[in-house]
Amino acid sequence: MSPAVRRRIGLALLILAILAAAWPAARHAWLQRRTERAVYAASGRTAALPEIRLPDGTVDVNSADLYELTELHGIGESLAQAILDEREAHGPFRYPEDLLAVRGIGVKKLAGFRDTLDLSAPEEEAEP
Repeated sequence: MSPAVRRRIGLALLILAILAAAWPAARHAWLQRRTERAVYAASGRTAALPEIRLPDGTVDVNSADLYELTELHGIGESLAQAILDEREAHGPFRYPEDLLAVRGIGVKKLAGFRDTLDLSAPEEEAEP
C-alpha cells in the first residue's frame, strides 16, 4: 500500500473518530431541545420560550415548574415530576441534600447539577 493511500485511510479514520466522539453530545443536545419544545407545546403556551434560569444561571427548585426543572443537568421529565411531588408533599427544599429524598437522585446526580441550584424560599402570601 502506498504512503498516499495510508495517509488517506488514516485521515478518514481520524474524521470518523472525531465524528463518533461528537455524536453523543450532539444527539443529547438535539433530544434536549426536542423535549423542551414538546413540554412547552403541551403546556398550551403560545408565546416564545421563556427565560427559565435566574440571572446568575441557576434554577430555583422551590418555584420551578416541570419544564424549568428539566433544565438541571441529568433531570428529565420523570425526575422533574418526582421533585415536584416531593416538594408538594414535604414543602420547600432548604438544603441541596434534601433532593436526595427524591427517588432517582443520588449523590452523583446531585453533584452534577448542585452548582445550578437556587434554594430560595418561596414567597409567602400575605395574610389579609
